[in-house]
Amino acid sequence: MGYADPSPVARNAARQRTLLLAWLTLLFFFALFAGMLAWALWTGREVYRAATEPREAVLIVRGPAESIAWRPAHRTVYQAPRDEQPLSEGDSVRIVASAGYGQLASVRLFEESQLDLWAGAEVAIEALRTSRWHSGTLEIAVRQRAGYVRYDITPNQRYAQARYTVRVADARLDLAPGGSYSVELLPPERAVLRPDGGNALSADVAVRSGVALVHGADGRSVEVRPRERLVIDPAGVPGLVVPARWELIRDGGFSQFSEVEYNNTTRQDDPTLPRATTWRVYSGPALPLEQRGFFRLSPICRPQLPEGSCGPDDRRVAAWFYRPGNQTSGFTTGIKQDLGPRGEGIDISEYRSLRFSLWARILYQSLNDVGDRGTECPVMIRLVAKRTSPADAEEERVVCVYSDNDDRPPQVTQPGVTYIPVERAVWANISFDLRDEGWLPDYRLLRSIEIYANGHDYDSRVTEVSLIGEQ
Repeated sequence: MGYADPSPVARNAARQRTLLLAWLTLLFFFALFAGMLAWALWTGREVYRAATEPREAVLIVRGPAESIAWRPAHRTVYQAPRDEQPLSEGDSVRIVASAGYGQLASVRLFEESQLDLWAGAEVAIEALRTSRWHSGTLEIAVRQRAGYVRYDITPNQRYAQARYTVRVADARLDLAPGGSYSVELLPPERAVLRPDGGNALSADVAVRSGVALVHGADGRSVEVRPRERLVIDPAGVPGLVVPARWELIRDGGFSQFSEVEYNNTTRQDDPTLPRATTWRVYSGPALPLEQRGFFRLSPICRPQLPEGSCGPDDRRVAAWFYRPGNQTSGFTTGIKQDLGPRGEGIDISEYRSLRFSLWARILYQSLNDVGDRGTECPVMIRLVAKRTSPADAEEERVVCVYSDNDDRPPQVTQPGVTYIPVERAVWANISFDLRDEGWLPDYRLLRSIEIYANGHDYDSRVTEVSLIGEQ
């Protein structure tokens, strides 16, 4: 049986189909090759761009070595470091709270930025790396868990993108290169117990130079500029930006407690009595009741306003030291405040300015000038400080405020006492900077403040007591 040859038209159509299939196959494999080549090039570019390598930091020991501990990454036990101990990603450093004052350790990063740690501080290095094959990226991330840390960031002169991040609880801080910042974690005024077991501390963030961008747990971002500060609450929510000034005295207006609660601080026989937790009242020596002085509270108009002519917004409360009766022996009536959250003092090493001020009014003093001893003054101020370390002896600075009938200086004075005469029955503003020479120019700890009257008969008042620290 024979077969008929296909017609020329059929043969041509078959050739066209074969040629089309060949071209389609060729184009498919070419596109596949081009895609794989593009993927390989893109992957290589991403690896080149994103590949990073870890870098190192150095721990510098500045305080007692036994107070500083280091925990390597992936370990659970802290151990004693050595000076210039290398640090890597994942390492942690902490300092015991009782170690001393000022900078006790520093972490110097490979690119010359530096973290200075105070007593009670704890940090962990979460990221410390740069681009592997180029200078495009620098990433440094630190988690601060406790205490006070100062961050001095070197200016970025090499990397196209430099990220400096500090995490505090549920918030994140982005620090601009070339700036100087401080972060302190403190218990809030009211204790917080988080049901999730998270951080229950407030973070005080301050900027000396540069810019810090605070990202709160609520999704809000706040910019903090030079000479500004804000507080992040235990929930990670940033507060308002305010000037970088710290009021170091609590209850300087004597308005947080009643007169009874202040005076109950003298009672040791009944611990159930409601009592003030800011100022403690004291007096001495032990004399019969009719010969003692008294601490009272006095409602007043704001100083410099005439009494009886002020509205509610200008009303104030004054601490009143009062001793009548034509007394013939000395007696002290005073109040004392132990500074710091636990009453152990305030580390003042970071404050370049410490402006103390109060308003004082002397209505009466029976002794002329400052008495026969040079310390019998109706308003006295005593500041107790330590210069460098906890082992140092306490030192004091004393101020005597008195009224005088003439312009002559007191005939009897005591070394170390500063004498300030004021006009009787007129409010006088007493103000001085503790960083000035003769006060506490290089001291690191301020322990306590006392305000008291000393003498025979006296009637004096003080209000608006303040100690403003500025970095």
